[in-house]
Amino acid sequence: MSNKRKQRILKLLSEKEERSLSEGNVLRGLKMPERKRKNLRATLEQMVLEGTLKKTSKGRYRLRSHGEKTTEKKDRGQQNSSGYPLNGNRKKIGSNGFSNEKSLRVLADLRETPEGLVAYPRKAEIPESGIENGGGKRNFSDGELVVIEVGLGKPLARVTERLGLSGEIETEKKGIISEYRLPKGFSRNVTKEVGNLGAEFSNGDLSARVNLEKETVFTIDGDDARDFDDAVGIKKIRKGYRLCVSIADVSHYVLSGSACDEEAARRTTSTYLSDRVIPMLPQKLSNDLCSLRPGKRRLTKTVEMDFDSSGRLKDSRIYNSVIKSCARLTYSEAAAVLGGNGTVPSRRKNIVSSLLAMKELYDKLREFRIGKGGLDFDFPEAVLLRDPTGEVMDVGRFKRNVAHEIIEEFMIMANSVVAEFVFKNGFESIYRIHEPPDSDSIEQLRESLLKMGIKANLGARVKQPEIQAVMKTASGRKDRVQINFMILRALKKAVYSTKHVPHFGLGIDDYTHFTSPIRRYSDLVVHRIIDDILGAKPPSYDSARLKRIAERCSILERTAEDAERQFMNLETANFMKTRVGEVFHGKILSIHPFGVFIEIKEHFVEGLIPEHSYKGRGRKRKWFELGEEVRVKLVSADMERRRLTFNLAS
Repeated sequence: MSNKRKQRILKLLSEKEERSLSEGNVLRGLKMPERKRKNLRATLEQMVLEGTLKKTSKGRYRLRSHGEKTTEKKDRGQQNSSGYPLNGNRKKIGSNGFSNEKSLRVLADLRETPEGLVAYPRKAEIPESGIENGGGKRNFSDGELVVIEVGLGKPLARVTERLGLSGEIETEKKGIISEYRLPKGFSRNVTKEVGNLGAEFSNGDLSARVNLEKETVFTIDGDDARDFDDAVGIKKIRKGYRLCVSIADVSHYVLSGSACDEEAARRTTSTYLSDRVIPMLPQKLSNDLCSLRPGKRRLTKTVEMDFDSSGRLKDSRIYNSVIKSCARLTYSEAAAVLGGNGTVPSRRKNIVSSLLAMKELYDKLREFRIGKGGLDFDFPEAVLLRDPTGEVMDVGRFKRNVAHEIIEEFMIMANSVVAEFVFKNGFESIYRIHEPPDSDSIEQLRESLLKMGIKANLGARVKQPEIQAVMKTASGRKDRVQINFMILRALKKAVYSTKHVPHFGLGIDDYTHFTSPIRRYSDLVVHRIIDDILGAKPPSYDSARLKRIAERCSILERTAEDAERQFMNLETANFMKTRVGEVFHGKILSIHPFGVFIEIKEHFVEGLIPEHSYKGRGRKRKWFELGEEVRVKLVSADMERRRLTFNLAS
């Protein structure tokens, strides 16, 4: 791909007033002949893959600016960093990422040249530059990874952060944390404020709450979990079930406008990296006061739901409560009990009977939701398998079991009940929405499926049953996972919004996020809105403020997801670098003009076979099929670019 062509595309998009351009617009804007359209498309798709451009749901291209409105993300109390990836965008981001500010910050590698040390930014569209030496007080080294500040019109860049030697795993992890502006600690004000909080409750704290301390409620979480923010309990009632979902009452401790609240509002989410967590709240809250530990009295908000014998919701109540979890179960322990080959702490029979009743209700709830159009993709996730020293031994598939599915279904139900409760009480709120896909995306999906021999009945205003029918058709094919990915890419992303609209993917009319206030700021806001309703108070939030919070939560959720993915890619590249030259069994995941993405069977990792590696060998791209098995040789495990490159072995 020509870097010159990429530069022309970036320049064109930055000069145009439109927020996005179609492929044809770009072709005409660059004054390229029609015969070059295929080459242009390959360049555009490569730039999307690299993260330079964003492809909209309508197939148009725009600069990846993470939104026109910028909010500031502040870490360690310094109040000077944005919440966007450090990829050449400025603190105030315009349509081209280069307006309103006189400098930008990027990751760069320092290299010794005949002219002295030169900083080479990791983003190809940012030119290299010399560096200031600070009057000779700072001695930089060849091969360092640094953060530089580049001033427009200035010949030299200023190093603002030194991370270590490029290519080393810990240095590259620091690079990702800096690249995505992830917080590195809590300010003194936050630490002091949280340090003054105590675990003891006054009579006033408890008197207005429903006491559930004698009820059989317990948590089910992952093996390594430390923040237990949800507990569940169930009873068989006349012709049905009574399910209670109790969520840590974070709003009791984190008051609106406090230092801790302002910091949580800046972070909006906890970020779960491969070997560490960057929490939204300090550990004293997330791992102690608000964590529903077994045997500890904890303040909660409870959603109590009554279902009939078929799993239909008949009644619900929401109230402040106090609980004492009777056990901390892991997903594997709960699944073992349900499979008939496991035990629970203290061998408590009431926990076993509760788990069995939960499984009964779950089966009915899921059948009912899928019957209403809920989509269930269940894609495999990668998990790093480590030895006792923390070294990665393998990359495997994360195995979901029935306990994961039970808790997920119960949380979906609680979130839906809360959304309906808030809406019916006339309060504005933040909802978790997933709008239907647009007609252009569905048309592209229909055409792609037809090329694969699947004639899909997908209308312009597609309905969930139509998508479910395609998924059912693909269920027995070797390329089933790839087809489901194609469907997922055709759908819009779920976002936070003040609009009260149905959630397309779940097939639910009312939906919000309420069940994780320890790690999601949107949930904490919803808890406060519930406080206002239960306390017959006027709304604490106006619509403009809620809209700003929703937009920020959506943006920083994507930032956290990107950072988590880059950490996983880095760890994978580090694990595979000793396997360069080895041959593996691969399966085609996706086909692009610039190459083919594969997944290898020996380890759950992905990589690219570049087009140039097979084009010259007489193999045409159209010969590849999704799901096709190929033998491949690992030729590169690039730590800096966090990617694997393969060639065909035969």
